[in-house]
Order: sequence, then C-alpha cells, then structure tokens
Amino acid sequence: MGNVTGSILFITNNHEIEPTLLKQLEKAYKVYLASDTWDGIDMMNENHIDAFAIMSNWHIEPVTENLLEELRKTRSKFTPTIFISKQPSDDLNTRLYTRSGWYFSVYPIHQERFMTIVSDAMELAHSVDDKTIKLKKNRDEYPYKVRNISRIKRSRHRCIKIYSQNPITGVEEEEEFFYDLPLATFLKNNGIEKYIKQSHQSWLVNVSKVKEVRTADTELVLFDGTVVPTSKKFIVNFKKSKN
Repeated sequence: MGNVTGSILFITNNHEIEPTLLKQLEKAYKVYLASDTWDGIDMMNENHIDAFAIMSNWHIEPVTENLLEELRKTRSKFTPTIFISKQPSDDLNTRLYTRSGWYFSVYPIHQERFMTIVSDAMELAHSVDDKTIKLKKNRDEYPYKVRNISRIKRSRHRCIKIYSQNPITGVEEEEEFFYDLPLATFLKNNGIEKYIKQSHQSWLVNVSKVKEVRTADTELVLFDGTVVPTSKKFIVNFKKSKN
C-alpha cells in the first residue's frame, strides 16, 4: 500500500487552475473543486477535507471570511489553508509558515513550488487530525487512525474486515471483527461519515484513498491500485466529490 494520501479543496473564485497542475495534484491527493466559498462550505460539510486552497484577487476577500469562520468553529486552528493571489498583505505575511497553518502561493501558480507547499500542508494536516476509532476482539483493543484505513468489507455474516496501513512499516494489514449491525450504522456510531462512505452493500471506502471513479464499470480505483466495487445506489458518494 502506498503512502497515506489526503484531500484538498480548491475554492477557485473564477480563477483558473492549469490542467497540468490539476493532473499532478490528482495523482497524489483527493481533489475537490468549488466555484465559490458557499459551494466550498457545502463540500466541507459533507466531506472531510485535509487542506484548503483559496484563490482570490486579494489574500482574503470579504466572502472568504465565511469559510474561515466555519473553520474556526469546527476545525483545529492549525488546519492548513493556502492563500493564492498576486501578492500577500502585510497581515498575512506575519502568519505565513507559522503555527497558524497559513501558507501563501503567488498567482499564477508555480507548479513545482506549489506541490511542495501542498506536501508540507498535508504533513501538518496529518499531525493535527488524529481521529481514531477503537475496535475490540477477544478482550483486546485495536485502535485505528481513520486516515490509515483504506476500506472495510463485510467479510462474512456478522463480521467485517478492516484494511489499514501500518503507520510504521507502510504495509497493508487486515483484521476481522464481529459486527452484526448495518455498515451505515458502523459509520454513524463511530462518527466517521465524512471520512469513509459506503460504496456497495458490502463495502465502505475512505474517500481520500479514491483516485478514480469508473462509472461504466461501477468500480472505484484506489491510489494503491486496489479496485473496489460500487453500485448505482452508492457511487454518488464518490462522484459528487469531483465537481
């Protein structure tokens, strides 16, 4: 299994992203595109986003404050936010590359430099977000960082199998647990609906691990090459995130 991936939301505000940059980002991360702040807030409410990139004429336009206020209410103050404009203000300069989690990239975007910024932002996001679930088997407790889980399968009657990346070795591991409730209930009871969504009657998939949605074949291709089945009922959980 490959390195832990992440997700980034671009709020374009009528600015353009070079197709070559978008392709490079999509090779490494789950990319969400929002045309404006309100669209971005809707996506943020439905999906877990690791990092945010806001394109604007000035580093913080008034409408951007709505998104920042939402982040202040619901997320860590260290949540990575990349401001993209022709130049930063003095106020932004004082907070760049500090513990605030704010970054700046000049517009038009320099592709190589921007990929480095996103990589740094993802490292920060991974250190901040430690969402963990704990499962029990034979009196032993198994803690899982949600971002390390790629998928969950209804392996047999009343059982599920967790596929996760060992954070030390990077190797994918499997573990089976007793679970006799519906898979949707598993998501709700553990509070991970934004991270992991149902793809099939027998499968749950971490959205940030999905590289490609194959509508015709009703399949999801993960970043590590794994193919997971989906269905017409559940594929919308993954298609809408690629607006």
